[in-house]
Amino acid sequence: MRKLTASVALLVSACAVQFPQNAEEFRQQIPDAFMGQVQTFEAKRPFRDIARTFQAKAPECLKVAVRVRSQTGTSVSNILYTYKPTVVATDKKAELHVQRHMEGNVIVPGKEPPGGLYFLVADATPIDRSRTRIDIYGPSRGADTLTRAVKGWATGENVGCPDLTKD
Repeated sequence: MRKLTASVALLVSACAVQFPQNAEEFRQQIPDAFMGQVQTFEAKRPFRDIARTFQAKAPECLKVAVRVRSQTGTSVSNILYTYKPTVVATDKKAELHVQRHMEGNVIVPGKEPPGGLYFLVADATPIDRSRTRIDIYGPSRGADTLTRAVKGWATGENVGCPDLTKD
């Protein structure tokens, strides 16, 4: 499954002429990317609470390195994924950017931005005092665990850390 995740990340990014070099470029490319998706929902939680949760959970849970080894009948893959979370928050928007750098049996055919390829971007914008719109940009497969964690942080239903070895 990890081999699929690496392939998905490369395919999502490789569909573009150039890898996204920042979060805004990633947002623009994901809707048209192969296996890219945008998920939008309303969280019944104040914007400021969600922004604080992103600021607390991102460095605690996502500033990690995960080594994954997978084996098929004909090949062995040994990949080190290093995640880099960034949270940018203002009074009008909170952004969670997750980048992922891959080392090992991986070829990245293009210029990788500092910190790694953009893997997921989540935006929170206030609707009113108690509701917040969440937009999550990322791959349609291979980031389920991370996406579930971000949704849980936004809704307040699950503020645990994701097991990034599961996708």
